[in-house]
Amino acid sequence: MAQDDRNRFEYRIGDEVSFAAGHGMQYGEIVRIVTPGPEGAVEIQWEDGRREIKKTRDRAIRLLRRATGVSELDERRGERRRSLDNEIAEVRRSDVRRRHG
Repeated sequence: MAQDDRNRFEYRIGDEVSFAAGHGMQYGEIVRIVTPGPEGAVEIQWEDGRREIKKTRDRAIRLLRRATGVSELDERRGERRRSLDNEIAEVRRSDVRRRHG
């Protein structure tokens, strides 16, 4: 995955985000979409009540959880499922039979 693919999320109101600042991590919630799209900006309300506008392409911003409860990792994986390899499964079954048989 390319470095900038990670922040190509369309942020939505209510999404929880973190921001890596020089003095530590800040946590907040998206309260307004200033300009939509990957080159846009969002307004974030931090835990201490401050509001700040940040560009969505800022690599220091990370999506923690969607307003719906989906995490960034879950969203990145999407509908992808674990691949199954029949040969691996057969070797695993034969190994179990050998140990217990």
